Amino acid sequence: MDTIILSQNILQNVTIISNDFIDQHMLKADGEYVKIYLLILRLTNQNISVTPDLLADKLELTRKDVLRAIRYWKKEGLLSVQKEGKTGPGSTPAVFTPDSGITAAVPEKHTYSASELQKHIQDTDLERLVFMAETYIGHPLSVQELNSICYISEDLHFSTDLLEYLVEYCSERGKKQIRYMEKVAINWYEAGIDTVKAAMDQSALYTRNVFSVMKAFGISGRNPGQSEIDFISRWNSMGFESDIIVEACNRTLLATHQASFPYANRILEDWKKAGVKNISDIRSMDKKHHPRTGTEDHPPVSGTGRAGLSTASNSFHNFDQRSYDYDALELRLAGKTRR
Repeated sequence: MDTIILSQNILQNVTIISNDFIDQHMLKADGEYVKIYLLILRLTNQNISVTPDLLADKLELTRKDVLRAIRYWKKEGLLSVQKEGKTGPGSTPAVFTPDSGITAAVPEKHTYSASELQKHIQDTDLERLVFMAETYIGHPLSVQELNSICYISEDLHFSTDLLEYLVEYCSERGKKQIRYMEKVAINWYEAGIDTVKAAMDQSALYTRNVFSVMKAFGISGRNPGQSEIDFISRWNSMGFESDIIVEACNRTLLATHQASFPYANRILEDWKKAGVKNISDIRSMDKKHHPRTGTEDHPPVSGTGRAGLSTASNSFHNFDQRSYDYDALELRLAGKTRR
């Protein structure tokens, strides 16, 4: 068998990871958390101010996913979060972002041993639920999976009915991993979903918008990935109807020539801040803030509001400096979809 030799690099092109991180932290951390930490380390070595939005864009994750990872690494003592403009001592990566806007922390997960789990679950409603979950999944649950069930039930405060619906909901969509169910449960917890009816309503909205978004982006032949699902769920939580979300996707395609979920997310976040409720509001803003006639009194909708950047230096300024023929755009997209 051939010997694999790691090619040598000059020091400037190397990001150094401590053995302690690999031995003590990486093995027990969620895979996405590790990716986020490594990217923070890489960007910090380049003297780039790291923010949750930057990480979310580069990894195509939602801001909530990034914030959960930041909170995790803060708890592990490997990360410091500071106000913008300050620098941190030592080699620990720092995230330069205000703490405002961070959602309430998700409850910490407690871990039980096998014997503790047996005492915890036996002769309770969880025992019946575990049997149901094993039936759906097709194998007995491991200690790690049973810990996830207990976490959802006790720490996220899911009722037995809601937990049963969670298992059915994920299984029917071909997602039978308990780890995936735990992520969905966390998303529901953060969205304030605590009843079966609320979960069913959210599911119906999600299903409708997933189809609309994938069609608008010209994506066919596959289901959306987890990061794409997270973006769509976030747009649903903004309260937008499908037509507004599709409009953001259309503008994204025209500006970037690709299905960029982070770019569409920026558009929708700007519309949310501007109080957009329907398509008419968007048309009114287009007329009021026309890029070619915009003045200091009437700036473009998303022009210079981000981090004090001017339009010329903002990578997002293409969205504001173009005017579109929406009828022609719809015909163009329809033709692409048919092909």
